[in-house]
Amino acid sequence: MKNVRILTVGAGAVGAYFTGRLAQAGAEVSVVVRSDYDAVRANGFEILSTAGDFHFQPHGVYRSAEEYPGKADYVFLTSKFFPETDEASMLRGAMGNPGTALVLIQNGIGIEDKLAAAFPDHEILSSIAYIGATRLKPGTVQQKGASELKFGRFGGGESAAGCRLEALFSETIGVQAAFVENIAWFRWSKLLWNLPYNPVSVLGGGLDTSRMTDRGPLEALTRALMEEVRLVAAAEGVDLPESLVDQNVEFTRNFPPYKTSMLVDFEAGRRMEVEAILGNVCRLAEKHRLKVPCMQTCYALLSAVAEKR
Repeated sequence: MKNVRILTVGAGAVGAYFTGRLAQAGAEVSVVVRSDYDAVRANGFEILSTAGDFHFQPHGVYRSAEEYPGKADYVFLTSKFFPETDEASMLRGAMGNPGTALVLIQNGIGIEDKLAAAFPDHEILSSIAYIGATRLKPGTVQQKGASELKFGRFGGGESAAGCRLEALFSETIGVQAAFVENIAWFRWSKLLWNLPYNPVSVLGGGLDTSRMTDRGPLEALTRALMEEVRLVAAAEGVDLPESLVDQNVEFTRNFPPYKTSMLVDFEAGRRMEVEAILGNVCRLAEKHRLKVPCMQTCYALLSAVAEKR
């Protein structure tokens, strides 16, 4: 993995873990961090992982992408998505090389459009992460459970950069990574879980996953939301089989109870990804003139909660 240069922008728990594993395998990985800048510059990252703890000392630690010298093979953007954030400005300083591929590890639907318009000459690898990763304190990350990535070319199709990234991750410890040609299907499939459980966990007053799989009204609500996601996805040309609803519910029911990432953000006083997970999907439903009453209700209530805070 020598001579592979990576810059991770917004290196929180997820970004530090995945690109830290690449660094552990020999890649040259630098990071852009803000709140944790002093701690990471002084001591790097301590990663506590079910696949083995390790220390990740980035090659370079910067406050902005403009400070990054040279040319990166891959620029990872792993911050949370908020529509008003000018992500293109955050990245532009590191995108001078036309061969640089942009890897987005973010939740939600409709997160790639602005960056595709801002960087038309760069390939975008849209990525879905299946991981439990938490920032315990500045420079310390804990990873539990799964550690999986699916990534594919935005818009679909083959990708030499994607296949190369899959090969790079194959050299790491503990990460299952795969390039797929239909990344849109996987993004909608993950939303089938994210859209019901994240908002309901907050709107229900702090519900863990066991409460939302109670075989009662709460479970009925999450199932109704999943069916509405299927409806919108179908209008966008993505077929999510009905069987996925039962699979999601049973997987969640049989998994040890835990708090969703949105609930963790809410309880910590951090911003929630309301638009990426709910708002963008509601707007697609409106575009296709679809009735999604449960989704619209959750979006209105969650938006009010976020605005109040």
